[in-house]
Amino acid sequence: MARTVYYAAVSVDGFIATSDGGVAWLDAFDSRELGYEAFLARVGAVVMGRATYDQSLTFGPWPYPRRRGLVVTTRAVADLPSGVAAVAPRELPAALATLRAQSSTDVWIVGGGRTARACLDADGLDELELYVVPRLLGAGIPLLGQGEGLVAVRLLETRSFPNGVVMVRYAVEREAQGR
Repeated sequence: MARTVYYAAVSVDGFIATSDGGVAWLDAFDSRELGYEAFLARVGAVVMGRATYDQSLTFGPWPYPRRRGLVVTTRAVADLPSGVAAVAPRELPAALATLRAQSSTDVWIVGGGRTARACLDADGLDELELYVVPRLLGAGIPLLGQGEGLVAVRLLETRSFPNGVVMVRYAVEREAQGR
C-alpha cells in the first residue's frame, strides 16, 4: 500500500496560506533548494480540496501530469485532468483507500488544511513533511482543520536550511490516537 504524505509549507504561526488563499509569501524561498523535485518524483497520486485545485489551475497547466488524483468537493468540476476524479467529502475515506491500494508510489495530500485533516481522521495519512518557513502571517488558512481529537505523531527527521526554513517529518501513530 502506498504511503500518504501531507507535504506542506507552513508559517511559524501555523498557516499554509493567507486568508484569501495567497501563497506569495513563499516566493522568497526556492523550493528546489528544499527538495521539492525529489519529493515530487516519488509521488504517483495527489489529493486536494477544491480551493487548492482551483488555485493550482491559476499557475498554468495541470501541475501533476501522469498522476492520478482526487479533488474533494461538494460542487461539480468541469474538465478534470485525465486520471483525476471529484469525490464528495463523505466519499473521501473509501476513495483514498482505493487510491492508496492501487498505487505503488507515494500519495501526496496537497492541501488544504481541511482536506488534510479529513484524510487524517479517516486513518489515511501516514506522514507529515512540513517546511516551517520563517514568516508570521497572523491569520490565514491553518495547516490542519479542526478534527476528531488527539493524534500522536513520532518525529522521524529534522533538517534546517541556510534560508531559515526547517523541515520536520512526523509519522502518524494511529494506535496512539486518543479517539
